[in-house]
Amino acid sequence: MVNIDRRTLLSAFGIASVSPLLPARVAVRGKVVVTKLGESRFKFSSAQQAKLTPCKLTSEDSGGACSAFELSARPQTGPPLHVHHREDEWYYVLSGEFLFKAGGEPHTMPAGASIWLPRDIPHTWANTSSAEAKLILVCRPGGFERFFEEMGNTMEHVSAANANGKMKEVMAKYGIDLLGPPLFQPLRQQH
Repeated sequence: MVNIDRRTLLSAFGIASVSPLLPARVAVRGKVVVTKLGESRFKFSSAQQAKLTPCKLTSEDSGGACSAFELSARPQTGPPLHVHHREDEWYYVLSGEFLFKAGGEPHTMPAGASIWLPRDIPHTWANTSSAEAKLILVCRPGGFERFFEEMGNTMEHVSAANANGKMKEVMAKYGIDLLGPPLFQPLRQQH
């Protein structure tokens, strides 16, 4: 029988009990991933979703660490007020100008600006430009392409009268709470 003193045992349990709280080091091994102009690494089944959110880096590409998207927004459109409980998000404005509202605070973001939105902070944004504008979105951890895929398929086949309920249902499945309307108009045109 192995003889373990009390201090050694408690030390081992102490380390074991706090180890899940320590930051994980993500080591991504594999291949280099290149995404060409106009290409999406995730094959969306909805043409509208493919246009709105081409995926430039999938969760599979990054070993689950993150997903990256190029978002297109028509003038005066954006997502509803919502909060993520699973993802942190980083946005970079490629073109146009956007208004972000995060944690109740407004932030005007011209091209070249970026914003970090940790999970559990309510937020929304809108393209305030007079033309279509673009953002880069990086979600951590990866996998958000599956949310965009399901949301695109759902919203493409729902009437305007049922849109809010269906949107709320899909968002809840992915750990997102729908909290309120968009700043201006929704990103998608409803039927």
